[in-house]
Amino acid sequence: MIALVKLSHKKDDFELMEVPEPIPEADQIKVKVKKTGICGTDIYGYQAVKAPVILGHETSGVVVAKGKNVKGIQIGERVTTETTVSICGKCRFCQTKDYNLCSNRKGLGSAANGAFAEYFSIRKESIHKLPSNVDFAAGSLCEPLACAVHAVAEQAKVSSGEIVLIFGPGPFGLLVAQVVNSLGAKVIICGKEGDEKRLRLAKLLGAEVVVNLKKGGIEERIRELTSGDGADVIFECSGTPSALHLGLKLIRKKGRYVQAGILREPVKVNFEQILFAREVVLLGSHTQKPSSWKKALNLLSEGKVNLKALITDELPLSHWREGFRKAKERDSVKVLLYPPN
Repeated sequence: MIALVKLSHKKDDFELMEVPEPIPEADQIKVKVKKTGICGTDIYGYQAVKAPVILGHETSGVVVAKGKNVKGIQIGERVTTETTVSICGKCRFCQTKDYNLCSNRKGLGSAANGAFAEYFSIRKESIHKLPSNVDFAAGSLCEPLACAVHAVAEQAKVSSGEIVLIFGPGPFGLLVAQVVNSLGAKVIICGKEGDEKRLRLAKLLGAEVVVNLKKGGIEERIRELTSGDGADVIFECSGTPSALHLGLKLIRKKGRYVQAGILREPVKVNFEQILFAREVVLLGSHTQKPSSWKKALNLLSEGKVNLKALITDELPLSHWREGFRKAKERDSVKVLLYPPN
């Protein structure tokens, strides 16, 4: 089969090549890929993968084979998947189903072969049936939606009426905004020069206020909307130190700050001013877990989030270079690849 392989930890060492089809083990399911989204970690996370490995983890497809121990899922069913290929099953995090934090966890498209291919195999526990109202394109975004649900509903525990500030109107920031909106909180989302298209989309998807940081005014808007207190919750989804510092400046006392974007450089923070003087709660959010998926699929079934609106490009897997280029450009939002039929 054809697959996009990360050959080494070198920055641009990718190759589209012929590889053997996966054979599902006794507790695994084999899926024929229909659509797979390009994630920032596919492009920039080359040092975290265990190369050589087939990339791709935001995906949907059809069950074509299953191991002898698999029950409850039928050949031909439309599915999406969690990214967990294997866990230790013994640590405290596995015991509480927080296995996104298992130190021995292997992830799809990073430590185990992924979905930028014609087929992939994964453990049966990670497979989810697609809701009937969700097509394969939208279905490929279930995984980042589950990540957004984990950040918003499980880590920050956003509640109705709160004022939530989001930095970064990229695909993940737009998903976070939709989940926040579904919980009845007010969304303020910020972008920078070049993000105009994404900010307009954020407004269409329910954001109450959109702000271009290049034009300024964010501090005044936050003071105006919160009677000077600051935002209740902040999600930093851009992965930029400047957004982190501005977010910590705009959070209210006892507010919750969530680092949801991946910071690629060390950042100096005055913890005394943030934690001691203001009792700000600092939170991280790492991928997703089973409870996140249940909530995410319920949101989809109920039509409370719009995944299709984020998809700007769908390209054949053979055009992966163009897809990666588009995914880096802020004129696109979400780019999907699909393998040969």
